[in-house]
Amino acid sequence: MKILIIDDEPDILELMSQEFRYRGHSVETASSGNEAVEILTRNFFDVVLSDFKMPNGNGITVLNFVNTLHPRPQFYFASGQADMSVDECLKKGALDFFHKPFDLDHLVLKIEKSLPKIGLLEI
Repeated sequence: MKILIIDDEPDILELMSQEFRYRGHSVETASSGNEAVEILTRNFFDVVLSDFKMPNGNGITVLNFVNTLHPRPQFYFASGQADMSVDECLKKGALDFFHKPFDLDHLVLKIEKSLPKIGLLEI
């Protein structure tokens, strides 16, 4: 699957991108919400995994943009801070919210398992 990972913490961005690449996925990264929106205007992704609080465009900025796309990628938050509740994030279209610090294996497996249900990934 093709994944866009967005986080303003370089170490977390590298850790997540390495794990998804190790599992055979194509990964692009962005360090801000505005950079992510630019990337999303040019490329399609199966999954967008975003931090919530970032400079230059937060995770809600990205989620709102993702909600305008067709086809729409799956959207997940992986964050330690949010300006809204998890329920509000889910109502806006996020499929899950992983709280930092999170178990990286659990995060990756949960995202991978969700794709066959919607037909994006062959089993």
